[in-house]
Amino acid sequence: MKEEIETYPESDKGSQSLEPEERETIISWDDEERDTINIYSSQQPMIRRLLKNPLFKCQNKAYNDAYRNPGPISVDGVLPRKALTIRTKLVRRVLTDRQKEEVVKRLKKGRQSSKT
Repeated sequence: MKEEIETYPESDKGSQSLEPEERETIISWDDEERDTINIYSSQQPMIRRLLKNPLFKCQNKAYNDAYRNPGPISVDGVLPRKALTIRTKLVRRVLTDRQKEEVVKRLKKGRQSSKT
């Protein structure tokens, strides 16, 4: 599949082409194509996450010429069905006091090494 690229003219907002209520992520799959899911997103965090995923096969990217961020304003593509998980409940880790102390030490060590 060849990737299509679209460009959009400058909007009234100048640097933003989509209003907040227009930015969305849509995940869909049907019974016929059970092994892949289709994903469309116009939300920057999800776009970055999808483009970093080696399993994501991008089919379409849209750009805004006036957008300050040189990246796409929306992407459309497919992922293997096995790459999607839906959490049914939040999992909260319960740490013992010793585990909490180890986490604090590890974070302090990481902060010190990043400063040097």
